[in-house]
Formats: sequence, structure tokens, C-alpha cells
Amino acid sequence: MTHTTPRIIVLAAACALAAIAALPVAQAQDDARGADEAQTRPPHPASAPSSPKPFEELDANADGAISKDEAAIDPPLAQAFGTLDTDADGRLTPSEYAVYAQGQS
Repeated sequence: MTHTTPRIIVLAAACALAAIAALPVAQAQDDARGADEAQTRPPHPASAPSSPKPFEELDANADGAISKDEAAIDPPLAQAFGTLDTDADGRLTPSEYAVYAQGQS
């Protein structure tokens, strides 16, 4: 054999090392490209606010008022409950709920 065999082995090893060394650079480029795409893409459209649930649907026990427990199925209503309960009796009357429903429409 001639001296070409060791040269081929050295060349193959050098190519393998170069490929391994390039992996972090390629990964960084992919990460940067992904970040650029994320910045140029329009944001996901905000989900449209849903219509307020009917009073009767929230008044699960049909006692004519919405309790804090009943309001819990509607997180925005539950959050606003203390403000809406103007007489501080722990229940929302139809008129107290109407204030909330009008603001959500």
C-alpha cells in the first residue's frame, strides 16, 4: 500500500471533528432563527370575550340569587363578586348581576 491510506484516515477524522464542532453553531443559528420568526409572527389572536352566562344558569339552586360558590364557575364573575355584591349579603341579585352582564357584553 501507499501513503494514501493514512492521509484518508486523517482527512476523515478531520471532517468528523469539523462536523462535531459545527453542531453548536448550527444549534445557535436555529435558536436565533426561531427567535426571529417568533418576533415577526403576529401574536395569536386574543380569544374573544365570551358572553356572560344567563343568570338562571349560574343560579344552580334556583333560589333567585347567585352565591359565591355558584359564581365560582365563572372566574371573572367570581373575581368581581365582592364589588358587585353592593349590599354585602354574599349573594348577587338579578339586578346586581345585570351590572356585571352589561359590562361583559
